[in-house]
Amino acid sequence: MVSTATPRNQRRKLRSGFAEEQRPFDHDEIVSGIEARRVKGLIDRGVLAAKQVFRIIPERTFSRRLAKGEALKTSEADAIGRLLRVTEAAEKTFGDTDFARKFLNLPNPALNERIPIEMAETDAGAREVEAILTRIAHGVYS
Repeated sequence: MVSTATPRNQRRKLRSGFAEEQRPFDHDEIVSGIEARRVKGLIDRGVLAAKQVFRIIPERTFSRRLAKGEALKTSEADAIGRLLRVTEAAEKTFGDTDFARKFLNLPNPALNERIPIEMAETDAGAREVEAILTRIAHGVYS
């Protein structure tokens, strides 16, 4: 009898890392380093804006890693994962990709006029943005 189960390491390779997945990147992938080309794919598909990525990884550094086929550092991969998580949360909350992007890129009074996607560059900031999205999703106005 032939097994149809996919080994864990092959499953990981099959995942694309795009925001429409339940978990774009898992812990092991982040720790081992996400390949720069996967992040480039996110930019090319419009999942993340290049501007957002370059706030985390300088453009020259990102381009060099891309050309050499290198992976991101753990802290960079973690920050990219946070951006994806917050982006996905906004899209789920609003049910509209364009509106979610506007929400994430405009100053928000509930965040003291800070820009949500920029706050998502840190864990504490991402949690604040997610808390606002949760309140919106549950109809709690503040």
